[in-house]
Amino acid sequence: MIDKIYKLSPYFIKVILLNLKAFLNTRTRYTNDYYSYLDEYNKLWNADFDVVKEYQRERLTQLLLEVVEYVPFYRNSFKKSNITTEDILNDPYTVLKRLPLLSKKDRKIKVEELINSNPKRKLIEVGYTSGTSGSPTVNYLDSESVERAFALWTRFQNSIGIKKEDKSIRFSGRIIIKPSSIRPPFWVANYVQNQLFMSTYHLTEDNIVHYVKKMNKFKPAYMDGYPSAFYIIAKFIDDNNLKINFKLKGITTTAETLHDYQRILIEKVFNCKVFNQYASSEGSPFITECINGNLHVNQDSGVFEFLNKNDEPAGPNEIGRMVVTSFRNYKTPLIRYDILDTVLMPLENYFCDCGCSMPVIEKIIGREDDLLWTSEKGYIGRMDTAYKGLVGINKSQIIQVDHNEFLVKNVVNDEYTDSVERKFILNLEERLGKKANVKMEYLDDIPLGKNGKFNAVIRKCKLPMEI
Repeated sequence: MIDKIYKLSPYFIKVILLNLKAFLNTRTRYTNDYYSYLDEYNKLWNADFDVVKEYQRERLTQLLLEVVEYVPFYRNSFKKSNITTEDILNDPYTVLKRLPLLSKKDRKIKVEELINSNPKRKLIEVGYTSGTSGSPTVNYLDSESVERAFALWTRFQNSIGIKKEDKSIRFSGRIIIKPSSIRPPFWVANYVQNQLFMSTYHLTEDNIVHYVKKMNKFKPAYMDGYPSAFYIIAKFIDDNNLKINFKLKGITTTAETLHDYQRILIEKVFNCKVFNQYASSEGSPFITECINGNLHVNQDSGVFEFLNKNDEPAGPNEIGRMVVTSFRNYKTPLIRYDILDTVLMPLENYFCDCGCSMPVIEKIIGREDDLLWTSEKGYIGRMDTAYKGLVGINKSQIIQVDHNEFLVKNVVNDEYTDSVERKFILNLEERLGKKANVKMEYLDDIPLGKNGKFNAVIRKCKLPMEI
């Protein structure tokens, strides 16, 4: 109801409603239990590896024992797999591997069977995630799920030197200002949490200068949100020699794949480190970047399985599809959820010296939709390197139309020449193969996708493993 009223309200009412919502959220999220969980997670971040693994085993055992009793979908799965309570207590990891994968389709259409009926898990919040299809997935939450999720997020902030009360700016897909607005403000202040929500739907050449002025006036201590939004602003600042008069502790990115070229420019312009992280609004476990720039699998937030194209454990330098079992969503539990996101595995297993003993992965690639495939090169998980050394490209989007057919949409400036285009095509051929038919298209702008995200890679055909 608040959301519907918000969209129709004048600006000053929007400010009141947003702060009312922030106040209610604060009471729900930052409880005494939240601080207890935060203390628990902060200690685990620097704990010995054996301590973390024992904690993970205990949490997994508790989760499996609860769902077999209170969640119809999993109770049926356990029954079909002939899994007993004794099996769970003896070896929860072996039990986990005996269970079938939970597909995106089942997560969406069988949500009523996935609800935890434990009377201790009273419903306090219902969320909706649109995903790439635009069709919403319902997500039911109890108090512990909300509190643990925000405790893990705060732990991530703490680990990189950010405090919960620090002044911040957030870019997300929420429509906080009517998308058709052509004049500032393109933001709404959250006074309750010392935060400024900035719209991702108004980042045009004419508008960005207003964003920069507001940032300089607001002077945040850190920023978080979509990497595409930060990159667009950073490029405008860099191209126009604008000045930033505030010092950031860091920028955290979420919801989209963070490309190397984006990180480099954002860090240069804002003179701070960019910290990437992975989670999902459905309640998946966390992967977070540490002060050394390594991505740690947060084993105290759940169990990750990284599978290759043959559904076997991904090896060194392989792309691994994530199958997740989460300890942060108890009302709508996720067990062996095939979330269709991917990572690049490291060349070798190693432990970071940042103080965290949890294992490291090489790179968060993003959704499996970001994977490309050609008959010559096979699976292709990173395309941002095709832009290395190129100038004159303001925005670009690679669309795989068919297995060897590609459309590349570009927004360019005067620095983009015929020789740059030739180099770009060569770069694409090196990654996609010479058999790939690449068509270049030049536009005034490329619209954002759903939820205000910019999709740098779109695949419209199925991968061989999907056929």
